[in-house]
Amino acid sequence: MGDAMTEQRELDSLRAVLAALPPSSPGWTDELWDLYEAYETSRSKGRRLPEVPAGQVARFEAMWERGQLSDSAHKLLRSLRERVEGGGLADPVAAAGVAVRLVRSHVASHDAVYLLYTLEVPHGERGLLDLVTDRSINEGARLWACERLFALRRAGYEARGRLAPDGEEPLFPDIVRQLPAYTAGVVDPLLGPVPARAALEALLPPTALLVPEPPPPWTVGWDEVDENEEFRPDWLQVRWLVRELMPTPKSVTRERMAEAEKECGALGLDGLDGGEGDFATLWTTRIGAWLVEEIFEGLTRLRDVMDLDPRFMDLAEEYVRRGMAVEAARALMLAQ
Repeated sequence: MGDAMTEQRELDSLRAVLAALPPSSPGWTDELWDLYEAYETSRSKGRRLPEVPAGQVARFEAMWERGQLSDSAHKLLRSLRERVEGGGLADPVAAAGVAVRLVRSHVASHDAVYLLYTLEVPHGERGLLDLVTDRSINEGARLWACERLFALRRAGYEARGRLAPDGEEPLFPDIVRQLPAYTAGVVDPLLGPVPARAALEALLPPTALLVPEPPPPWTVGWDEVDENEEFRPDWLQVRWLVRELMPTPKSVTRERMAEAEKECGALGLDGLDGGEGDFATLWTTRIGAWLVEEIFEGLTRLRDVMDLDPRFMDLAEEYVRRGMAVEAARALMLAQ
């Protein structure tokens, strides 16, 4: 009874935070953030508070109040999460509802999303499903919600990936379907030159691609932004999804591509992000491009210890012209 009463008080306190929030203020500049930090430091150390520029007082006070309320929300959400982990909540539906409202109000979004993740299925999952398709919320919070939703559903993707593709329509020719799992990150160079050449010939696109594949490696940290202040592209997360559902070339089928496309919608992901064609065509091409990269990388290592058939160089040149696995193809051509 005491735990339930404490839980109710914490939920009521979070509702009070939501009710007390001042309107979000536009134009919160770097200068005002610096002033905010100086203000907080001075206040905590009992020093004289810095002066707020004329005309900025109302905006600054509103943001300061929002910051204080956000700090309270962080503590309350962490306490609720500990209760979930310690045995559950008496009212998970109410907790999930409050968490979703906090994210949409741009308050303690990270902790609110994490509470939803901790609540799991069904209540936390429902909340995350609502958030990942809501483009009005902070993009960083939406991506975090998408990542946590993916984590909740990942076991289901893995289980699907372990099923044999019996009766499903393959999207790769037979020689490609015989290749090892592409999720391993490398195709064994001991495949031998004949199977490798046959696979490269089968994967060569009939014409030059309008958009080079695969996309360039993402070198920015997962939770960071790139030099143009853009968050990580959706295709990175789609690749995770595709890998779980189709862990081997043999499991790349039309049925699983349809499942992946549907799941992208549920996760709030743009399945065609940066690509061309329909979903199945794009991702079959993209997976093929990663396979080609691995084959070329294996052949490049082999070239250090043996002579390769000159036809591999011809194929590498053709891949460069057609815009697939260009860097790996060039590396093979330049290897000594």
